[in-house]
Amino acid sequence: IMKLVAIQTPENLDSANGILRLRNSVNVHKCELEFFKIQATTPETLQEHLSYKLCMPHLEYTYPQWKETRVDEKTKLHLSGYRASDVRKVFACLVSHARLWKMSADANEEIMICEHDAIFTRQFKPFKWEGGALGINDPRGATRRSNIFHDEIMMKGGGVHDVPWIDKSHIPQGLAGNSAYIIKPDFALELLNKLEELGGWPNDALMCKQVFPKKLKVCNPYFTTLQGIKSQTTL
Repeated sequence: IMKLVAIQTPENLDSANGILRLRNSVNVHKCELEFFKIQATTPETLQEHLSYKLCMPHLEYTYPQWKETRVDEKTKLHLSGYRASDVRKVFACLVSHARLWKMSADANEEIMICEHDAIFTRQFKPFKWEGGALGINDPRGATRRSNIFHDEIMMKGGGVHDVPWIDKSHIPQGLAGNSAYIIKPDFALELLNKLEELGGWPNDALMCKQVFPKKLKVCNPYFTTLQGIKSQTTL
């Protein structure tokens, strides 16, 4: 049985209810998953979690601010700031995910990571697959150009596929948002090392196919979709 670790925003009723619906969907569909949850990193707990949970006390947010752009010297990617009123929330979201990457790497264990807005639509049983991270969420409404993403996957048929190109090659692109995915421990360690190299990028921008060729996969049919909960980080 695989561990599912869900990320819940502290003292947030929408998040708490979303976690309850997620857990209920695991039971309803008889998923072979052991359910756990963690309290998300917030702007208030950011420095504490960087120091004592992620063990990266000097990590800084290096992605552009909202309405700013730049070309990253190391990757040559064109970066555009996320639509967020408080960039600390985007940074905190990254740290929430990175804490679970560290959990996977430290335990040398493949785990499933879900945000509070994911919900299962069919039974999940662990299976073998090749790659580093596997998106299991329906992309529609979960990422930009989501219909293009979905159509590309549908054309490939059932199975596990490379994440498709949906934009120009100099723009970061990868999983269809990070609401629900499985990560392998060796790739989790690669992500943590890249985090130290590039600095704090939004988790789904850091986990892009240009930085990690052939490591990002998506399955068809999907196992989860979004509940429609308002984003806690973006405008």
